[in-house]
Amino acid sequence: MADRKTVTRQTFIGEKGIALIERRCLEMGHLFHPRRVDHGIDGHIDLVEPGSGAVLNLTLLVQSKAQDRRFSGETDDAFHYVCDQRDLDHWLSGNSPVILVFSHPESDEAWWTEVKAAFPDAVSRAKRVVHIDKRTQRFDRDAAQALLHLAVPRTAGLYLRPAPITEVLTTNLLPVTEMPLTVHLAPAAFTDYRAAGAALDAQGQRASGWILRDGLVLSFHSLRDSPLRVLCAADPERHETAEWADSDDLDTQHRFADLLSRTVQSSYPDLRWHKDRKHMHFRATSHLRPRKAGKGPGSRGRTVFGPHASKSDPQRVGFYHHAALRTRFRRLGGVWYCQLEPDYCFTTDGRTEHPYADRLLAGIKRLDRHPAVRGWTHVWANYLNQDVDLFTEPRPVQFGELATMTVDRGIDDRWWGPAPSGVAPEDDQEPSSAGQENLDTVLAAADANTQDLLSLLQGGSSDGDAGAARRKDAGNKARSAGRRTSRRGGTNSERRGQ
Repeated sequence: MADRKTVTRQTFIGEKGIALIERRCLEMGHLFHPRRVDHGIDGHIDLVEPGSGAVLNLTLLVQSKAQDRRFSGETDDAFHYVCDQRDLDHWLSGNSPVILVFSHPESDEAWWTEVKAAFPDAVSRAKRVVHIDKRTQRFDRDAAQALLHLAVPRTAGLYLRPAPITEVLTTNLLPVTEMPLTVHLAPAAFTDYRAAGAALDAQGQRASGWILRDGLVLSFHSLRDSPLRVLCAADPERHETAEWADSDDLDTQHRFADLLSRTVQSSYPDLRWHKDRKHMHFRATSHLRPRKAGKGPGSRGRTVFGPHASKSDPQRVGFYHHAALRTRFRRLGGVWYCQLEPDYCFTTDGRTEHPYADRLLAGIKRLDRHPAVRGWTHVWANYLNQDVDLFTEPRPVQFGELATMTVDRGIDDRWWGPAPSGVAPEDDQEPSSAGQENLDTVLAAADANTQDLLSLLQGGSSDGDAGAARRKDAGNKARSAGRRTSRRGGTNSERRGQ
Protein backbone atom coordinates (compact mmCIF):
# COMPACT_ATOMS: atom_id res chain seq x y z
CA MET A 1 0.00 0.00 0.00
CA ALA A 2 1.44 3.40 -0.98
CA ASP A 3 2.48 5.77 1.81
CA ARG A 4 -0.14 8.33 2.69
CA LYS A 5 0.04 11.68 4.39
CA THR A 6 -0.68 11.47 8.08
CA VAL A 7 -1.78 13.84 10.83
CA THR A 8 0.37 13.89 13.94
CA ARG A 9 -1.00 13.30 17.41
CA GLN A 10 0.10 16.78 18.47
CA THR A 11 -1.98 18.30 15.68
CA PHE A 12 -5.08 16.59 17.06
CA ILE A 13 -4.24 17.74 20.58
CA GLY A 14 -3.78 21.33 19.39
CA GLU A 15 -7.09 21.34 17.53
CA LYS A 16 -8.89 19.86 20.52
CA GLY A 17 -7.39 22.60 22.70
CA ILE A 18 -8.77 25.28 20.35
CA ALA A 19 -12.16 23.56 20.32
CA LEU A 20 -12.17 23.47 24.12
CA ILE A 21 -11.45 27.22 24.30
CA GLU A 22 -14.27 27.98 21.84
CA ARG A 23 -16.74 25.85 23.82
CA ARG A 24 -15.80 27.44 27.14
CA CYS A 25 -16.12 30.96 25.67
CA LEU A 26 -19.64 30.12 24.46
CA GLU A 27 -20.48 28.88 27.94
CA MET A 28 -19.30 32.25 29.32
CA GLY A 29 -21.40 34.12 26.77
CA HIS A 30 -18.41 35.40 24.72
CA LEU A 31 -17.33 34.64 21.15
CA PHE A 32 -14.00 33.03 20.24
CA HIS A 33 -12.49 33.39 16.73
CA PRO A 34 -9.56 31.09 15.95
CA ARG A 35 -6.80 32.18 13.57
CA ARG A 36 -5.70 29.92 10.76
CA VAL A 37 -2.22 31.47 10.68
CA ASP A 38 -0.52 31.27 14.06
CA HIS A 39 2.29 33.75 14.84
CA GLY A 40 2.19 33.43 18.61
CA ILE A 41 -1.55 34.17 18.81
CA ASP A 42 -4.14 31.42 18.21
CA GLY A 43 -7.25 33.59 18.17
CA HIS A 44 -9.19 36.36 19.85
CA ILE A 45 -12.27 36.69 22.08
CA ASP A 46 -15.01 39.22 21.30
CA LEU A 47 -16.51 40.13 24.68
CA VAL A 48 -20.29 40.25 25.02
CA GLU A 49 -22.30 42.16 27.65
CA PRO A 50 -24.04 39.74 30.04
CA GLY A 51 -27.84 39.83 29.87
CA SER A 52 -28.30 42.13 26.86
CA GLY A 53 -26.02 40.13 24.56
CA ALA A 54 -24.56 43.37 23.15
CA VAL A 55 -21.21 42.98 21.45
CA LEU A 56 -18.92 45.39 23.31
CA ASN A 57 -16.25 45.81 20.62
CA LEU A 58 -13.71 44.75 23.25
CA THR A 59 -11.11 42.12 22.39
CA LEU A 60 -8.73 39.74 24.14
CA LEU A 61 -5.97 37.83 22.33
CA VAL A 62 -5.54 34.15 23.15
CA GLN A 63 -2.65 31.68 22.93
CA SER A 64 -3.45 28.01 23.51
CA LYS A 65 -1.11 25.55 25.23
CA ALA A 66 -2.72 22.11 25.04
CA GLN A 67 -1.02 18.88 26.16
CA ASP A 68 -2.08 15.30 26.74
CA ARG A 69 0.70 14.88 29.30
CA ARG A 70 1.19 16.71 32.58
CA PHE A 71 2.72 20.18 32.60
CA SER A 72 6.02 20.80 34.37
CA GLY A 73 5.75 20.23 38.09
CA GLU A 74 2.02 19.50 37.80
CA THR A 75 0.24 18.29 40.90
CA ASP A 76 -3.43 18.22 41.84
CA ASP A 77 -3.14 21.88 42.84
CA ALA A 78 -0.65 23.62 40.53
CA PHE A 79 1.91 23.50 37.73
CA HIS A 80 4.29 25.87 35.95
CA TYR A 81 5.23 26.61 32.35
CA VAL A 82 8.42 28.15 30.87
CA CYS A 83 7.66 30.56 28.01
CA ASP A 84 9.79 30.99 24.91
CA GLN A 85 11.64 34.32 25.06
CA ARG A 86 10.49 35.38 21.58
CA ASP A 87 6.85 34.58 22.39
CA LEU A 88 7.05 36.48 25.66
CA ASP A 89 8.55 39.55 23.98
CA HIS A 90 5.78 39.40 21.37
CA TRP A 91 2.96 39.17 23.93
CA LEU A 92 4.34 42.05 26.01
CA SER A 93 5.12 44.36 23.10
CA GLY A 94 1.76 46.15 22.83
CA ASN A 95 -1.27 47.26 24.81
CA SER A 96 -3.42 44.35 23.66
CA PRO A 97 -4.27 41.95 26.53
CA VAL A 98 -3.03 38.42 25.88
CA ILE A 99 -4.23 35.42 27.87
CA LEU A 100 -2.64 31.99 27.91
CA VAL A 101 -5.00 29.03 28.12
CA PHE A 102 -3.46 25.75 29.33
CA SER A 103 -5.53 22.63 28.81
CA HIS A 104 -5.76 18.87 28.92
CA PRO A 105 -8.42 18.35 26.22
CA GLU A 106 -8.78 14.64 26.93
CA SER A 107 -9.87 15.34 30.53
CA ASP A 108 -11.79 18.50 29.54
CA GLU A 109 -9.72 20.72 31.87
CA ALA A 110 -8.42 24.24 31.20
CA TRP A 111 -6.76 27.04 33.16
CA TRP A 112 -5.73 30.56 32.23
CA THR A 113 -3.61 33.58 33.08
CA GLU A 114 -3.14 37.08 31.70
CA VAL A 115 0.44 37.57 30.45
CA LYS A 116 1.12 41.04 31.88
CA ALA A 117 -0.21 40.00 35.28
CA ALA A 118 1.99 36.89 35.20
CA PHE A 119 5.09 38.95 34.33
CA PRO A 120 4.77 42.26 36.21
CA ASP A 121 8.47 43.12 36.45
CA ALA A 122 11.91 42.56 34.92
CA VAL A 123 12.79 39.78 37.38
CA SER A 124 9.78 37.63 36.47
CA ARG A 125 10.28 38.31 32.77
CA ALA A 126 13.88 37.18 32.98
CA LYS A 127 12.76 33.86 34.55
CA ARG A 128 9.99 33.39 31.89
CA VAL A 129 8.03 31.06 34.23
CA VAL A 130 4.22 31.09 34.56
CA HIS A 131 2.80 29.63 37.79
CA ILE A 132 -0.79 28.33 37.65
CA ASP A 133 -3.05 27.65 40.61
CA LYS A 134 -5.45 25.00 39.30
CA ARG A 135 -8.15 25.86 41.85
CA THR A 136 -8.39 29.63 41.27
CA GLN A 137 -7.46 29.94 37.59
CA ARG A 138 -9.87 27.55 35.92
CA PHE A 139 -10.99 28.57 32.46
CA ASP A 140 -14.76 28.03 32.71
CA ARG A 141 -17.97 30.08 32.91
CA ASP A 142 -16.84 31.56 36.25
CA ALA A 143 -14.01 33.37 34.42
CA ALA A 144 -16.44 35.40 32.24
CA GLN A 145 -16.51 38.47 34.47
CA ALA A 146 -12.72 38.48 34.97
CA LEU A 147 -12.23 38.56 31.20
CA LEU A 148 -14.48 41.62 30.93
CA HIS A 149 -12.20 43.55 33.29
CA LEU A 150 -9.11 42.82 31.17
CA ALA A 151 -10.26 44.37 27.91
CA VAL A 152 -8.71 47.60 26.63
CA PRO A 153 -11.19 50.54 26.66
CA ARG A 154 -12.81 51.41 23.33
CA THR A 155 -11.09 54.82 23.38
CA ALA A 156 -7.63 53.22 23.27
CA GLY A 157 -5.94 51.90 20.17
CA LEU A 158 -5.25 48.19 19.99
CA TYR A 159 -1.87 47.04 18.78
CA LEU A 160 0.60 44.20 19.11
CA ARG A 161 4.05 44.20 17.55
CA PRO A 162 4.43 41.73 14.67
CA ALA A 163 6.00 38.41 15.51
CA PRO A 164 9.82 38.48 15.36
CA ILE A 165 11.53 37.21 12.22
CA THR A 166 14.46 34.84 12.54
CA GLU A 167 17.22 35.91 10.17
CA VAL A 168 20.69 34.61 9.25
CA LEU A 169 23.26 37.39 8.97
CA THR A 170 26.50 37.02 7.00
CA THR A 171 29.41 38.98 8.43
CA ASN A 172 32.59 40.24 6.76
CA LEU A 173 34.65 38.06 9.10
CA LEU A 174 36.66 35.22 7.54
CA PRO A 175 37.76 32.69 10.20
CA VAL A 176 41.36 31.50 10.20
CA THR A 177 41.15 27.71 10.10
CA GLU A 178 44.83 26.85 9.80
CA MET A 179 48.14 28.54 10.58
CA PRO A 180 51.76 27.41 11.08
CA LEU A 181 52.51 25.66 14.35
CA THR A 182 55.67 27.66 15.06
CA VAL A 183 56.59 31.34 15.30
CA HIS A 184 60.28 32.17 14.75
CA LEU A 185 61.79 35.27 16.33
CA ALA A 186 65.18 36.85 16.93
CA PRO A 187 66.70 40.20 17.91
CA ALA A 188 66.54 42.37 14.79
CA ALA A 189 69.66 43.66 13.05
CA PHE A 190 67.65 46.56 11.61
CA THR A 191 65.21 49.04 13.06
CA ASP A 192 63.19 49.91 9.95
CA TYR A 193 61.75 48.10 6.94
CA ARG A 194 63.66 50.14 4.36
CA ALA A 195 67.07 49.07 5.69
CA ALA A 196 65.91 45.49 6.21
CA GLY A 197 64.57 45.31 2.65
CA ALA A 198 67.87 46.68 1.27
CA ALA A 199 69.76 43.95 3.15
CA LEU A 200 67.56 41.28 1.61
CA ASP A 201 67.92 42.82 -1.87
CA ALA A 202 71.69 42.72 -1.48
CA GLN A 203 71.45 38.93 -1.29
CA GLY A 204 69.74 38.86 -4.65
CA GLN A 205 66.44 37.48 -3.38
CA ARG A 206 63.39 38.99 -1.81
CA ALA A 207 61.75 37.33 1.19
CA SER A 208 58.38 38.26 2.65
CA GLY A 209 56.05 37.26 5.45
CA TRP A 210 58.04 38.85 8.30
CA ILE A 211 57.65 41.84 10.61
CA LEU A 212 59.85 44.10 12.72
CA ARG A 213 58.37 44.82 16.12
CA ASP A 214 59.88 46.03 19.42
CA GLY A 215 63.45 45.22 18.35
CA LEU A 216 62.50 41.75 17.10
CA VAL A 217 62.10 40.15 13.71
CA LEU A 218 59.25 37.63 13.60
CA SER A 219 58.10 35.21 10.93
CA PHE A 220 56.30 31.92 10.44
CA HIS A 221 59.26 30.99 8.18
CA SER A 222 62.51 29.72 9.57
CA LEU A 223 65.00 32.51 10.40
CA ARG A 224 67.96 30.17 10.67
CA ASP A 225 68.37 28.68 7.18
CA SER A 226 66.60 31.16 4.92
CA PRO A 227 67.29 34.59 3.39
CA LEU A 228 65.71 36.07 6.53
CA ARG A 229 68.84 35.08 8.50
CA VAL A 230 70.43 38.38 7.46
CA LEU A 231 67.79 40.24 9.50
CA CYS A 232 68.81 38.55 12.77
CA ALA A 233 71.30 40.06 15.20
CA ALA A 234 71.46 36.87 17.29
CA ASP A 235 70.37 33.25 17.15
CA PRO A 236 66.65 32.78 16.42
CA GLU A 237 64.19 31.16 18.80
CA ARG A 238 61.14 29.02 18.12
CA HIS A 239 57.85 29.40 19.97
CA GLU A 240 54.59 27.52 19.76
CA THR A 241 52.09 29.55 17.75
CA ALA A 242 49.46 28.89 20.43
CA GLU A 243 51.52 30.96 22.91
CA TRP A 244 50.93 33.98 20.69
CA ALA A 245 47.51 33.19 19.24
CA ASP A 246 45.93 32.49 22.64
CA SER A 247 47.70 35.18 24.66
CA ASP A 248 45.59 37.67 26.61
CA ASP A 249 48.34 40.30 26.44
CA LEU A 250 47.21 43.04 24.05
CA ASP A 251 50.73 43.80 22.80
CA THR A 252 51.24 40.14 21.94
CA GLN A 253 47.89 40.04 20.17
CA HIS A 254 48.83 43.11 18.12
CA ARG A 255 52.17 41.57 17.11
CA PHE A 256 50.46 38.34 16.11
CA ALA A 257 47.77 40.16 14.12
CA ASP A 258 50.51 42.09 12.29
CA LEU A 259 52.34 38.85 11.52
CA LEU A 260 49.17 37.24 10.15
CA SER A 261 48.52 40.28 7.98
CA ARG A 262 52.05 40.34 6.50
CA THR A 263 51.97 36.61 5.90
CA VAL A 264 48.66 36.77 4.03
CA GLN A 265 49.85 39.72 1.93
CA SER A 266 52.79 37.66 0.69
CA SER A 267 50.79 34.48 0.03
CA TYR A 268 48.95 35.64 -3.09
CA PRO A 269 51.25 36.45 -6.04
CA ASP A 270 48.43 38.21 -7.91
CA LEU A 271 48.12 40.83 -5.17
CA ARG A 272 50.27 43.92 -4.64
CA TRP A 273 50.61 45.94 -1.43
CA HIS A 274 49.91 49.66 -1.70
CA LYS A 275 51.96 51.28 1.05
CA ASP A 276 50.19 54.65 1.01
CA ARG A 277 46.63 53.31 0.71
CA LYS A 278 47.28 50.49 3.20
CA HIS A 279 45.51 47.93 1.07
CA MET A 280 46.18 44.99 -1.24
CA HIS A 281 45.03 45.18 -4.82
CA PHE A 282 45.17 42.97 -7.89
CA ARG A 283 48.20 43.45 -10.10
CA ALA A 284 47.86 44.44 -13.73
CA THR A 285 47.77 41.54 -16.16
CA SER A 286 50.04 40.90 -19.10
CA HIS A 287 49.12 43.28 -21.94
CA LEU A 288 46.77 45.02 -19.47
CA ARG A 289 43.91 42.72 -20.29
CA PRO A 290 40.97 42.28 -17.88
CA ARG A 291 41.13 39.70 -15.12
CA LYS A 292 38.27 37.94 -13.34
CA ALA A 293 38.56 36.37 -9.89
CA GLY A 294 36.52 35.41 -6.85
CA LYS A 295 34.52 32.60 -8.40
CA GLY A 296 32.55 30.54 -5.93
CA PRO A 297 29.49 28.29 -5.77
CA GLY A 298 26.81 30.03 -7.82
CA SER A 299 29.17 32.94 -8.59
CA ARG A 300 30.98 33.77 -11.83
CA GLY A 301 33.38 36.08 -10.04
CA ARG A 302 33.98 39.72 -10.96
CA THR A 303 36.41 41.71 -13.04
CA VAL A 304 39.13 42.60 -10.54
CA PHE A 305 41.34 44.46 -13.01
CA GLY A 306 40.43 46.17 -16.26
CA PRO A 307 40.54 49.30 -18.41
CA HIS A 308 37.97 52.06 -18.69
CA ALA A 309 37.54 54.35 -21.68
CA SER A 310 37.96 58.09 -21.35
CA LYS A 311 34.68 59.98 -21.24
CA SER A 312 35.93 62.69 -23.63
CA ASP A 313 37.67 60.28 -26.01
CA PRO A 314 36.30 56.72 -26.03
CA GLN A 315 39.20 55.69 -28.29
CA ARG A 316 41.71 55.77 -25.44
CA VAL A 317 41.95 54.35 -21.94
CA GLY A 318 41.13 56.84 -19.22
CA PHE A 319 42.11 54.69 -16.24
CA TYR A 320 42.47 51.12 -15.00
CA HIS A 321 40.66 49.83 -11.96
CA HIS A 322 42.04 47.31 -9.47
CA ALA A 323 39.86 45.59 -6.88
CA ALA A 324 41.47 46.25 -3.50
CA LEU A 325 41.09 44.97 0.04
CA ARG A 326 41.89 46.28 3.49
CA THR A 327 42.24 43.59 6.14
CA ARG A 328 42.25 43.58 9.90
CA PHE A 329 42.91 40.50 11.99
CA ARG A 330 40.91 40.21 15.20
CA ARG A 331 40.43 37.55 17.86
CA LEU A 332 36.80 37.12 18.85
CA GLY A 333 35.60 34.40 21.17
CA GLY A 334 38.95 32.64 20.98
CA VAL A 335 38.90 32.50 17.16
CA TRP A 336 41.06 34.60 14.84
CA TYR A 337 39.22 36.30 11.99
CA CYS A 338 40.27 38.34 8.99
CA GLN A 339 37.93 41.32 8.68
CA LEU A 340 37.37 42.12 4.99
CA GLU A 341 36.89 45.72 3.86
CA PRO A 342 36.62 45.98 0.05
CA ASP A 343 38.31 48.99 -1.53
CA TYR A 344 39.30 50.26 -5.00
CA CYS A 345 42.51 51.38 -6.68
CA PHE A 346 42.89 53.41 -9.90
CA THR A 347 46.01 53.63 -12.09
CA THR A 348 47.02 55.17 -15.42
CA ASP A 349 49.03 52.19 -16.69
CA GLY A 350 48.30 49.28 -14.34
CA ARG A 351 50.95 50.42 -11.84
CA THR A 352 51.21 54.21 -11.50
CA GLU A 353 48.40 55.65 -9.38
CA HIS A 354 46.03 57.87 -11.33
CA PRO A 355 46.49 61.59 -10.57
CA TYR A 356 42.76 61.84 -9.87
CA ALA A 357 42.52 58.58 -7.92
CA ASP A 358 41.00 60.39 -4.95
CA ARG A 359 38.22 61.83 -7.12
CA LEU A 360 37.50 58.44 -8.66
CA LEU A 361 37.43 56.88 -5.21
CA ALA A 362 35.13 59.64 -3.93
CA GLY A 363 32.83 59.03 -6.89
CA ILE A 364 32.58 55.30 -6.34
CA LYS A 365 32.01 55.77 -2.62
CA ARG A 366 29.00 57.97 -3.45
CA LEU A 367 27.59 55.16 -5.54
CA ASP A 368 28.47 52.37 -3.13
CA ARG A 369 25.53 50.57 -1.50
CA HIS A 370 25.07 47.47 0.60
CA PRO A 371 24.58 45.05 -2.37
CA ALA A 372 27.91 46.18 -3.85
CA VAL A 373 29.79 45.81 -0.57
CA ARG A 374 28.19 42.41 0.00
CA GLY A 375 29.11 41.29 -3.52
CA TRP A 376 32.74 42.36 -3.27
CA THR A 377 33.04 40.84 0.21
CA HIS A 378 32.00 37.47 -1.21
CA VAL A 379 34.42 37.90 -4.12
CA TRP A 380 37.32 38.47 -1.74
CA ALA A 381 36.24 35.62 0.56
CA ASN A 382 36.13 33.25 -2.42
CA TYR A 383 39.50 34.45 -3.68
CA LEU A 384 41.29 34.13 -0.33
CA ASN A 385 39.69 30.70 0.07
CA GLN A 386 40.70 29.37 -3.36
CA ASP A 387 41.98 25.82 -3.58
CA VAL A 388 45.71 25.22 -3.99
CA ASP A 389 46.68 23.48 -7.24
CA LEU A 390 49.85 21.72 -8.42
CA PHE A 391 51.39 25.03 -9.46
CA THR A 392 50.71 26.91 -6.23
CA GLU A 393 52.60 26.59 -2.96
CA PRO A 394 50.43 25.78 0.07
CA ARG A 395 49.50 28.96 1.90
CA PRO A 396 50.62 29.12 5.55
CA VAL A 397 47.38 30.84 6.66
CA GLN A 398 44.11 29.33 5.46
CA PHE A 399 40.52 30.43 5.88
CA GLY A 400 37.02 29.01 6.25
CA GLU A 401 33.70 30.42 5.08
CA LEU A 402 32.40 33.85 6.05
CA ALA A 403 31.06 33.73 9.60
CA THR A 404 27.27 33.85 9.98
CA MET A 405 24.97 34.33 12.93
CA THR A 406 21.28 33.68 13.48
CA VAL A 407 19.30 36.42 15.18
CA ASP A 408 15.69 36.40 16.33
CA ARG A 409 15.02 39.81 14.81
CA GLY A 410 14.75 40.74 11.18
CA ILE A 411 13.72 43.59 8.92
CA ASP A 412 11.86 43.18 5.67
CA ASP A 413 14.15 44.75 3.05
CA ARG A 414 11.11 46.44 1.51
CA TRP A 415 10.73 48.58 4.64
CA TRP A 416 13.96 50.49 4.01
CA GLY A 417 13.38 54.06 2.90
CA PRO A 418 14.83 55.72 -0.19
CA ALA A 419 18.57 56.30 -0.41
CA PRO A 420 19.93 59.71 0.61
CA SER A 421 20.73 62.13 -2.20
CA GLY A 422 24.02 61.36 -3.91
CA VAL A 423 24.03 57.69 -2.92
CA ALA A 424 23.36 54.98 -5.47
CA PRO A 425 19.79 53.63 -5.37
CA GLU A 426 18.79 50.04 -5.76
CA ASP A 427 18.89 48.46 -9.20
CA ASP A 428 15.26 49.26 -9.95
CA GLN A 429 15.58 52.99 -9.23
CA GLU A 430 17.30 55.88 -10.99
CA PRO A 431 19.69 58.33 -9.27
CA SER A 432 18.19 61.69 -8.41
CA SER A 433 19.05 64.47 -10.85
CA ALA A 434 20.64 66.61 -8.12
CA GLY A 435 22.79 63.75 -6.87
CA GLN A 436 23.78 62.87 -10.42
CA GLU A 437 24.89 66.45 -11.16
CA ASN A 438 27.08 66.50 -8.05
CA LEU A 439 28.62 63.16 -8.96
CA ASP A 440 29.34 64.28 -12.52
CA THR A 441 31.10 67.34 -11.10
CA VAL A 442 33.31 65.15 -8.93
CA LEU A 443 34.24 62.92 -11.89
CA ALA A 444 34.68 65.68 -14.47
CA ALA A 445 38.34 66.33 -13.67
CA ALA A 446 39.11 62.61 -13.87
CA ASP A 447 37.47 62.43 -17.32
CA ALA A 448 35.50 59.44 -16.04
CA ASN A 449 32.06 58.11 -16.90
CA THR A 450 29.63 57.44 -14.08
CA GLN A 451 28.41 54.29 -15.79
CA ASP A 452 31.93 52.84 -15.63
CA LEU A 453 31.99 53.21 -11.85
CA LEU A 454 28.54 51.68 -11.59
CA SER A 455 29.83 48.68 -13.56
CA LEU A 456 32.36 48.04 -10.79
CA LEU A 457 29.64 48.00 -8.14
CA GLN A 458 27.33 45.80 -10.19
CA GLY A 459 29.96 43.24 -11.05
CA GLY A 460 31.22 44.62 -14.35
CA SER A 461 30.19 43.77 -17.88
CA SER A 462 31.22 40.50 -19.47
CA ASP A 463 33.90 42.17 -21.58
CA GLY A 464 35.86 43.22 -18.52
CA ASP A 465 34.54 46.58 -17.33
CA ALA A 466 35.65 48.44 -20.47
CA GLY A 467 32.43 50.37 -20.05
CA ALA A 468 28.71 49.77 -20.09
CA ALA A 469 27.30 47.16 -22.43
CA ARG A 470 26.22 49.82 -24.89
CA ARG A 471 29.85 51.01 -25.15
CA LYS A 472 31.44 47.60 -25.58
CA ASP A 473 32.97 48.30 -28.99
CA ALA A 474 34.36 51.64 -27.89
CA GLY A 475 35.93 49.94 -24.88
CA ASN A 476 37.67 47.36 -27.04
CA LYS A 477 39.11 50.14 -29.21
CA ALA A 478 40.23 51.95 -26.08
CA ARG A 479 42.21 48.94 -24.90
CA SER A 480 43.99 48.77 -28.25
CA ALA A 481 44.72 52.48 -28.15
CA GLY A 482 46.08 52.13 -24.64
CA ARG A 483 48.63 49.58 -25.84
CA ARG A 484 49.68 51.61 -28.89
CA THR A 485 50.15 55.09 -27.50
CA SER A 486 53.03 55.46 -25.07
CA ARG A 487 51.82 58.90 -23.90
CA ARG A 488 48.59 57.31 -22.66
CA GLY A 489 49.93 54.25 -20.92
CA GLY A 490 51.81 52.72 -23.86
CA THR A 491 54.65 50.32 -24.33
CA ASN A 492 57.04 51.63 -21.68
CA SER A 493 54.33 51.82 -19.05
CA GLU A 494 53.14 48.39 -20.03
CA ARG A 495 56.58 46.97 -19.40
CA ARG A 496 56.62 48.61 -15.99
CA GLY A 497 53.26 47.04 -15.23
CA GLN A 498 54.57 43.59 -16.18
